[in-house]
Amino acid sequence: MPNSQTPLTIHDVPRRVPTANQPTVERIVERIGITTFHETQAYIRAERADGKPPLRIAKGWVNGFTDQDEAATSGGPGNPTWQSIERHPLWGLWMPENNAHDGGGTQRRQAEQQRCPNPGCGELMPLTNVCDFCG
Repeated sequence: MPNSQTPLTIHDVPRRVPTANQPTVERIVERIGITTFHETQAYIRAERADGKPPLRIAKGWVNGFTDQDEAATSGGPGNPTWQSIERHPLWGLWMPENNAHDGGGTQRRQAEQQRCPNPGCGELMPLTNVCDFCG
């Protein structure tokens, strides 16, 4: 049974989330600067190099961002952010594939493809939110 003492490598972390969420996790880990990862039963605790509160990386969400801007910037466009109640004043974000509550019921949600925001492009982007046409 995993616990907070079980160390993971940077290569183990994306494999603990659904395929659709792997690019989001990789982007967050790259942008935040993580020193160590520890697996728990519910999430991966990611210790930050800057000493700020650790991130909690679950299958469909990440919690522990210092503010809404850090959550939105780190996770990339199209991932809704939310203020943490349990870890106030921290912020979290939903990843493309999650089990968020919608209208009081539990429903599996899939991210919708977004159009590229670059002028003159407008092509549908993959769920990674990185345009295949103009990068």
